[in-house]
Amino acid sequence: MKPSQYNHYIPLEDDKNILYNTLSGAILIVDEDARNSIEQIQEVEAELPQDMLNNFRQNGVVVETNENELLKFRDRYNTMRYDPQRLSFGLTPTARCNLSCEYCWQRIDQSLAERHDQVTTMSESTLKGVLLFVKQTIETLNATNLPIFFFGGEPLMAKKLVFRILEDLAQWSEERSVGFNTTFYTNCTLFDQFFIDGLQKYTVNLVKTTLDGPQEIHDQYRHYKNGEGTYENIVTNIGMVLDAGINVEIQFNINRHYEHMPELFDDLSERGLKQIIVAGYPVYDPPIVIQEVQKAYGLLDERFPIPQSQFAIPFKEVPEVRTQIYRWAFEKGFKLPPPDLGLLRCSAVSYYHNIIDPSGDVYKCVATMLLKFMRTGRIHENGYFEHYPFFYEWVDNDPTYVEPCQSCSLLPSCWGGCIFGRKLIGVSHVCEVSQFCGEEYIKMYLEQKYPEKLKFLKME
Repeated sequence: MKPSQYNHYIPLEDDKNILYNTLSGAILIVDEDARNSIEQIQEVEAELPQDMLNNFRQNGVVVETNENELLKFRDRYNTMRYDPQRLSFGLTPTARCNLSCEYCWQRIDQSLAERHDQVTTMSESTLKGVLLFVKQTIETLNATNLPIFFFGGEPLMAKKLVFRILEDLAQWSEERSVGFNTTFYTNCTLFDQFFIDGLQKYTVNLVKTTLDGPQEIHDQYRHYKNGEGTYENIVTNIGMVLDAGINVEIQFNINRHYEHMPELFDDLSERGLKQIIVAGYPVYDPPIVIQEVQKAYGLLDERFPIPQSQFAIPFKEVPEVRTQIYRWAFEKGFKLPPPDLGLLRCSAVSYYHNIIDPSGDVYKCVATMLLKFMRTGRIHENGYFEHYPFFYEWVDNDPTYVEPCQSCSLLPSCWGGCIFGRKLIGVSHVCEVSQFCGEEYIKMYLEQKYPEKLKFLKME
C-alpha cells in the first residue's frame, strides 16, 4: 500500500488533524500516530490492525502500491461528465432585465428590446422546439429526473411564459413518472404573492439571488434603470419567498468593498433571515482580469500596465478574500454550504448540461449566456440540437492531460480551473479561478456541522 497522492492534512490542536482526500471526498479526524501510519504505510502495513487498514483503504487515503490514481480520477471524471442522469436544462424565457447593474456584461441593448421583443423574448416557435428538445432528451437518455432552472436576463419579466413552461413540463413528467424540479436565478425584485402562490403546485428547489453588500454598497452597483437602489425590495422579497417554504441562496458578490460584508450579515440577521444559504462569487472585470491572468501565466509582458477595476479585486486575491467573507458569515451564524470535495459538481462540465437563450442558442455555462461567441449550438423548431464546432472544443476539457494538473493534489477538487476562463483567456489551466473552497473553509464547515465532535478540538 501507499498513501494517496490526494491526501491533505489540516492541523488542529492536541495533535489532531483533519485529513481530507480530494478524490474520494473523505474527511477524517486523525491523530499524529494515525497520520504517521498513513504516511509510512509501506513500512507499517503489516503491523496495523485490519479494521484500521480497511478504514484507510475504504476512505481512499491509502491505495495499492501499483495503483495510478490519475487514471482513477480520469475514469471517474469522464464517467461523471457523460452520466445521462446528471443532465440539466437552463431555460431563458427572456433576455430583458429590469435592472442596470454597473458590472453586467450580459446586458442587451435597451432600444433593441423595446423595438424587437421577439428577439429578446422566446417566441412560440422557439418555445415549441425547446420543449421538444427537453422531452426528447429525457426519453433518449431514459433519465429519471428532469431538472430545469430559469435564467435571464431576468426570468420574472416573462412570468406567463415561466408558468407555461412549468405547466407543460410538470404535466409531461407526471404522465411518465419522471421527477421534475426547478430553480430560479433571479434578481428577486419582481416576486409578488400571486406569483409565489402559483409556484406552490410545482417543486421549486431553490431561488438564487444576488447582493453586493450592505444597502449603501449594493445600491451603488445593483439598481433600477432610473438609478433607484434595489436592496430593500430584494431583502423584503427574500422574506416572502422563505415564508412560502422555498429555500433561498444569496450569492454575495465579492467586490472591492468586501470589508463591509459584516454589515450585510448583521442586517440580514436582524431581519430574521439567517436560514438563507450564503455563497460567495467573485465579480470579474473581463478586460482587466484577462490581462491579469495572461500576465500571471506568462502570456503578457510583466511590464505591461494593468488598470485598477472600479468594482473588482485582483483575481489572485479572490481565494483569500472569499475565505474571509465566509469566516464573517460563519461567525454571524449563517449556514455554510457543504464543501465540494471529491468530484465537484460544476454543471458546465457535464455533456448533458445545456442553457438555452430566447432565440434558441445554446451555451454551457451561465457566465457565457448571451455572449454569442460562446454559443455551443442551436435548438431548431423540431427539437433538433445542432452542435456547433465550439461544443466539441468545450467538452474537450480533460485536465488529466494538462501537465501541471497531473501532479497536483487538488486536481479532483479543481478540475484545472474554470472552463469559461480557460477558453476565454487561452490557457490550459487557471488555478486561481477554481471551485476549490480552501482549507480554512473546510475547518469552518466542520466546526458548524459537527460542533459536538469538534468542540474539544480547538481550531488553530
